[in-house]
Amino acid sequence: MPFNDQDENKKDTSFISEKIKQRPINRKKLLRRTIITASMAVVFGLVSCLTFLLLQPLLSDRLYPESQPEKISLPEESASDELTPEEMFADDTEIAENEAQQNEENQKNQLDEALASYAFNGSDFAKIMTSSLKDVADEASKSIVRVTGVANNTDWFNDSFENNGASGVIVADNGAALFILVPSSAVKNAKNIRVTFNDESMAEAEMCLTDNITKLCVITVKLSSIQESTKETIKTADFANTNFTNLTATPVIAIGSPTGIQRSVSIGLITSDKSPLYLADSNYKIITTDMPGSSDSTGALIDLNGKLLGIIDMNYNSDENKKNRKGLENHISAIAITELRNLIEDLSNKTQRAYFGIYGKNIPAAIRDEMNMPQGAFVTSTEETSPARKALIQSGDIITKLDDNDIISFDAFVKKLADYSPDDIISVTVMRQSNKGYTEIKTQVTLESATHD
Repeated sequence: MPFNDQDENKKDTSFISEKIKQRPINRKKLLRRTIITASMAVVFGLVSCLTFLLLQPLLSDRLYPESQPEKISLPEESASDELTPEEMFADDTEIAENEAQQNEENQKNQLDEALASYAFNGSDFAKIMTSSLKDVADEASKSIVRVTGVANNTDWFNDSFENNGASGVIVADNGAALFILVPSSAVKNAKNIRVTFNDESMAEAEMCLTDNITKLCVITVKLSSIQESTKETIKTADFANTNFTNLTATPVIAIGSPTGIQRSVSIGLITSDKSPLYLADSNYKIITTDMPGSSDSTGALIDLNGKLLGIIDMNYNSDENKKNRKGLENHISAIAITELRNLIEDLSNKTQRAYFGIYGKNIPAAIRDEMNMPQGAFVTSTEETSPARKALIQSGDIITKLDDNDIISFDAFVKKLADYSPDDIISVTVMRQSNKGYTEIKTQVTLESATHD
């Protein structure tokens, strides 16, 4: 019967049972896979990190563009800025007189009574004058800093060598950094540049550009590196106008290091303000004074309103520049600030300046008419190995054109040269004297650089 057959089959197979046995763990293989997985994770992480580092600046600039610092541009001078004798001697008496007019009778009576009851003497006026001059010097000194270059070398005590430094002038502030004009000798061969403010706090500075002709440079200090308390004690220098007035016999104050000692002050008179400075490709003026100085004198020359007249530089009390100042070689002199404006802007904005390599003069109209000379920039000499010398330009030549631009004077030449850049090739038209008068000569000049980092 079928049911009996099924029971018999169950009995016959009841001894059979299936048992699944797990495969044994291969520890070597597991370790190898773990190492491979970990290695791949590390490689993936490194690739991700590298990709992020490469793309982050680009994406950041696209998504959150950083505002560019403002370009340095100094205010233009105008005749309205001319200094008058009244402005030079402006003091509290003038202010008091203006205020007294508002309450004429009462204040006039009180003033008359006070003056009648007290007799002023020379000592009183000396105290008033000294106090006023000190206030002017103190306020203007907020724009003066000490610049020191720190070299790589060290002494026996493992201290870094520092140069003697020089007084620098804060000439601009673009909201992100301060720009300081200082003699390049203060930072020559320096690994680091250190700026010391009036409150003795310090900050690191970076080089913008150095001018090879004047040996002046501009350094910059980030505002973020300056303490808030220090910011309250500093200011940007207020430029005076030296072109629209005669400053001879004007009282002035020298601040910074006029005696070679930091934070010294000298008071004196301007003896000359129109003497040309004998430098290539330039029409700078030198201001001379009757104040004794030293070879280490640096700083600024200011008027009695505290405005900047010039940058003290004693390097020009010798050689060709000494001829016009016999007897004043050891007195404080300064480069007039007006002619330095364009240079300061270029150095601050890291704009490379072109080098031509000539010394020149303007030709007075009377001499030009008498000698039947052409109008242009008169070349007194050329510097050795200069672009001008290489182009065979020589003393006595008169430059009448740069490319298609007419040159009517040496001042016009200096102004036009500022529009060119190093490595520019320009066509120069020169009038050269011969037995038959002046002959036109055309040559090409490849300009070089007058600045360096």
